[in-house]
Amino acid sequence: MRISKLKFYLIYLLLIFFFNSKTVFSASFTFPSSLTTNTSDFVLLSETGTTPSVTGFSTDVLITIRATAGFVKITTVSGLEQINGYCGYTADSSSEPSNCADDNRSEIGFEGTQSEVNAALATLSFKGDGSTSSVSITASATPTGAAYNSTNGHYYRAVSSTDIRWDDARAAAKSEAQKFNGLTGYLVNITTAQENDFVANKVSVNAWTGGSDSGTERVWRWMDGPEADQTYTCQKFGTGGTGEESPINGVVCTEQSYLNWDFGEPNQYNGTNEDYMHVYGTGPRKGSWNDYVINNSNVDAYIIEYGGMGGTATVQGTATISITSTEASGTYTAFDDKELVGIVEGQSEGAKRFIYNSTNAVLERIEWHRTTKKNDNIKFDNVGISIDLEENTYPYAKLLDLYLLKGSIEKKQLISEKNINKFINELPLSNYLRNEFGLLPQEWKIWSSGYFKKGKIKARVNKKKEDYDSNALTIGMDKIIDENKLVGFALRKEYEDNDIGKSGSEIKSNSTSITAYSSTYKSHSFFIDGLVGYGRISNSLIRIEEANTSNSLTGKRDINQFFGSIKFNKLTNKNKFTSLLFGRGDFGFSFLEGFTESGNIQALKFEEQKLQHRSFSFGSLLKYKKKINRGHFLPYGRVEVFENFSPLSNVNAWYVSDLNTKYNHQIMENYDNSIKLEIGFDLNLIDSWYISASLRRLYRNTGNLENELAIKASKPF
Repeated sequence: MRISKLKFYLIYLLLIFFFNSKTVFSASFTFPSSLTTNTSDFVLLSETGTTPSVTGFSTDVLITIRATAGFVKITTVSGLEQINGYCGYTADSSSEPSNCADDNRSEIGFEGTQSEVNAALATLSFKGDGSTSSVSITASATPTGAAYNSTNGHYYRAVSSTDIRWDDARAAAKSEAQKFNGLTGYLVNITTAQENDFVANKVSVNAWTGGSDSGTERVWRWMDGPEADQTYTCQKFGTGGTGEESPINGVVCTEQSYLNWDFGEPNQYNGTNEDYMHVYGTGPRKGSWNDYVINNSNVDAYIIEYGGMGGTATVQGTATISITSTEASGTYTAFDDKELVGIVEGQSEGAKRFIYNSTNAVLERIEWHRTTKKNDNIKFDNVGISIDLEENTYPYAKLLDLYLLKGSIEKKQLISEKNINKFINELPLSNYLRNEFGLLPQEWKIWSSGYFKKGKIKARVNKKKEDYDSNALTIGMDKIIDENKLVGFALRKEYEDNDIGKSGSEIKSNSTSITAYSSTYKSHSFFIDGLVGYGRISNSLIRIEEANTSNSLTGKRDINQFFGSIKFNKLTNKNKFTSLLFGRGDFGFSFLEGFTESGNIQALKFEEQKLQHRSFSFGSLLKYKKKINRGHFLPYGRVEVFENFSPLSNVNAWYVSDLNTKYNHQIMENYDNSIKLEIGFDLNLIDSWYISASLRRLYRNTGNLENELAIKASKPF
């Protein structure tokens, strides 16, 4: 079908007119969702880290803010306009609403351009009433022209009109001319005390409402709106006040739960047909209801209600913040926040894990050293080898001559400690001891141990779950001295990432420890291991507030640690099997330095925390020794049972906004015992390399578990 050019241009012009005749809004409200602080004085809501603001308004915007308790105010009013019914004003005005800065208002409202109201919202503050601990503040943003009631989601407009009749007011309220933002209005229906107070505060003259008994005398109904034709008052003949269940003119009538008739009303004053309800706007009766004749000259306004009739306003922005006033609560504690509990307990558990891991790496090194050899108490300097440099009386001295002297070089130049050691290492006996027992004369061994670990702590009452991953490397050196004694030291580096819950709270730890250790044979098969060490942990913390997951708080906390361990071992060799029975005691002290979170007034200041760790374990190890081409392969299995005896630890903290109120949380271990299962192998090579790998799983009686892959290597030098 062809469209003529004239029709095309007409359609084009109509489309332009249609789209340009409508204002398109896409409004939103940015508002903090929660605040916990001392509100004994006014607190800026922007100190939560989120500054209240609105977007999407190309026309003037009306802002209304109401607190369920306490007081709200703004301190910047530049460019704003006064609104009838808010901040004590009884009429709209172009004057700036300075009363919105008063300290005693639970509801404020003002009007201006988007930039003007945002400047005011940036100064929005709240003060508690001293007794209410849990408060909600609701803010709304709408195009100018009607007041928004956040409780029921309806809009209200008071229209002044001198001596207007009730029926004319009803028709005007429903007219196209009085539509608001796409919604058709109706004379207000007042069904709750909150709605009545809201309406009464928006008018300063007597105003018509939507109630009437013109259909059935003494049966008052709402005439329009979502409550159309609903009865709300059953009037006893000749009196006002209470209603009755019996039929009135054939109608069974039941009253609504809320009524606010003035004393003796409704009453058909002097026998007139007072069939139409209005609300008083002034004087001591402000907000009370009365019945009038249809054209009473004492009524100079009517109130339009919008909402509940289907459809929504083109634009509205609403937001609510929940405030906990710490000074007004006798039961509130900061540690009601599960994310916070997860962070503080995660630090304590991480500190204890690091002590155990540092200790375990060293004790396993000693155990590894003892169980990979058949006769570790044989030492090279005990086999009777000696070198006499003054007299060539010993066979080995003559061998040394042959080894060193080439005829043209003087003997004194070649005999040195380095050359003697080199010679001894190449002797047949040296090779035999090295190949059969892995022994080298008076040498240090350098060893390393690395692992990767994943662990899980289940969620429980008042605590989030934890998932942690860690990797570590331990490097040590040790040496046999005094026949059966092994001494050494080790340096350990560990990194752990602990995720708390699912909101983004986390602990990232970088840790370092240094340990000195020794092991002594008391008999052919019994030896004692011991160690002492110092560690330092640097934690980077991110805490997401549970009640406001958009609020992120950060901090850095260092931990100093001192720890020790003693282990008793019974070693048995039989054929190709080596078995080990052991018992072990661990102790440690962690000092968590005090620190303060960064972010906003939700941040906490933490006191230094002292943490103790005490545990005992016992278990057994079984190894099988199989000879291979270049050494021995030793698969093994281990089982170890732990008993935890760590005492309670206290965490003390204050809000940075309220340093007078201290909150306490007691950390108590949620497990009593655990069991570790391990399988692995050792590889003992004839070139003096020792390699080991194992898989481990730790079960706690709470159902928590850890999985670990460990790899160790050792090489003498």
